[in-house]
Amino acid sequence: MTSDPSTAAIARLRGEFVCAATEAGFLHEQAPTILRDLRRALIVCSLFYLMFSVADVLALGLPGAIPSLLARAVVPVFAWAGLRHARRAATPVKAAYRVASVFTLLGMLTYMFVAWRRPADTLLHGTSVGLMAVVILIFIPNRLRTSVAIALGSSLVFVALAWIQHLETTRHLVSMTMLVLFANAFGAVAANRHARLWREQYRTRQVLTNLSVRDPLTGCYNRRHLNAALLDGEIARARRYRLSLSLIMCDLDGFKAINDTYGHHAGDALLRRFADLLQAMTRESIDTVVRYGGEEFLIILPETRLDGAVELAERVRAAFAAERIPYNDAALATTASFGVAGADFAAHQAITPQSLIAVADDLMYDAKRGGRNQVRARQVETGIARVA
Repeated sequence: MTSDPSTAAIARLRGEFVCAATEAGFLHEQAPTILRDLRRALIVCSLFYLMFSVADVLALGLPGAIPSLLARAVVPVFAWAGLRHARRAATPVKAAYRVASVFTLLGMLTYMFVAWRRPADTLLHGTSVGLMAVVILIFIPNRLRTSVAIALGSSLVFVALAWIQHLETTRHLVSMTMLVLFANAFGAVAANRHARLWREQYRTRQVLTNLSVRDPLTGCYNRRHLNAALLDGEIARARRYRLSLSLIMCDLDGFKAINDTYGHHAGDALLRRFADLLQAMTRESIDTVVRYGGEEFLIILPETRLDGAVELAERVRAAFAAERIPYNDAALATTASFGVAGADFAAHQAITPQSLIAVADDLMYDAKRGGRNQVRARQVETGIARVA
């Protein structure tokens, strides 16, 4: 989740994040919980659904109850097959929601068949339909609008059947209809509240996580996050899949002189502009920009060979050298020096994060000693330096 508030907004009626990417991230993180809740819900509902077949036998007798018993048996059989499918699916949450939709729709339709075969118990069936609607809306994980459509649609079908049969008094049918509709309304409000609270908790966790891993001035990742897991994880992935990976270490030239001349607020403005430039010119959700030190930044470029990293460094260097940052009555301008280290993990597996950073850092200082506003590059496994 980014720091943009619009990506964290929650739709009032749908109970989902307005931003599709944020909603996808939420569902991805919550996938184990959603699958666990679905398993519990389908098992419990299937057991109760079968237990109530005793009422069919008492009302219709054993031979007459056989069609109803067979209809009820379809529900737990589908629950078992659906859970197996959801566990093995490539997109478990989407599969879980599909299973929940079919299970609830199938359960309501089979109950319509049971109710049709026992018309004398219309009022009892109305109570059951209301309870089933609440279960669909609150107990079984699914998208809110899908749950509302299934629960309300099935309830209206049952109410229509009850009125067509009209085996109860009009007063009883009106009361039953109101009860069923109230159960749907109550369940929908409760489900919406739960969906919103669940996402608000996720949003709060994401904000706290961002505060702990990002630099407050520039919005880039901080060095603590880099040391904790960031680069180790990228190198482990590159090693596992035998990919290329490159680092760019960059440092602003003459930064102390700007601070001394214009003050630290001017230096902060320059750092923010440089960080914005780095984030704008790198690939979103693929490359990573880290504020490594005071005016030092580190760019991690997964699946990028040395020549691609050098090209990016040159473009950033030229763009920043042309920048003029307004500050009070002045226009701030400076340059940056870059050290680029590339590694091919298909050919060399023994590279460590520390050694890769050390090479990029040394190359950056070579660029400064060579006159600043330059790029130095080296392919780490070959040990051959190349000046760009």
